[in-house]
Amino acid sequence: MNLIDNPVTSKEVQWSPLLDWRLAHPILIPHGSKLFALSRSPSVFLGADFMPWFFSFDLDKTAGCRSLPPPPFFPCRLNPLEYRDPPEVRVAAYALVGSHILLSVQQDRGTCAFDVDARKWEMVDGRNLPFAGQAVPLGGHRFVACSRASGGAAAVYRIEVFPAGQGTTKPTGRTELSISIIELPVESKGIVPGQLLCAMGIGRFSSFDIRSVDPGPEAKLDKARIVHRSYSLVVIRLSW
Repeated sequence: MNLIDNPVTSKEVQWSPLLDWRLAHPILIPHGSKLFALSRSPSVFLGADFMPWFFSFDLDKTAGCRSLPPPPFFPCRLNPLEYRDPPEVRVAAYALVGSHILLSVQQDRGTCAFDVDARKWEMVDGRNLPFAGQAVPLGGHRFVACSRASGGAAAVYRIEVFPAGQGTTKPTGRTELSISIIELPVESKGIVPGQLLCAMGIGRFSSFDIRSVDPGPEAKLDKARIVHRSYSLVVIRLSW
């Protein structure tokens, strides 16, 4: 039996059995009392990572999952010819900013946002997110992630989502969401991102790197070495 610990209520909730076979390596995004699970590599064939590709799981209830609409990048509308050679879609970058999940795929198709309250997706930028993998929150709209422009080096970004009424007004008069992503200058002794970044509270995060003790074609995970590093954000105030 798989259990999920809810740190808010200090209770354990049983993991939905649907996710055990539907999503092979899901992206898990907690928000409030809900846990969102998204397929990392959606498939159009029956089996693992087959539709539906997006769920929400309420930690305050024992009921099952709720199926949610997939991102607009996912192959949910294919004609018979496209089914013969379906596109390979894989999530490249994502971040939870306020009540919106930002997401880009490996193909250069831009960035979309999911409103967790309205439960709908919307395109917010024609460019992909400038980082790879998850952007880990540091507090105050600041996030740390692996920069694509710097070959995977860690970088700090200021990310904001502007809701309807504060975004960009289109020629049609309809106001849509917009995002602002600014890379912030950082002075450090060096950040080694690792394969996984984890938030550890405001201004703190950790990186985990899994390395094989015996590298080679027959290397096994049971002989792996885990390198764990912790970092803290220090703000330097200058007086003139």
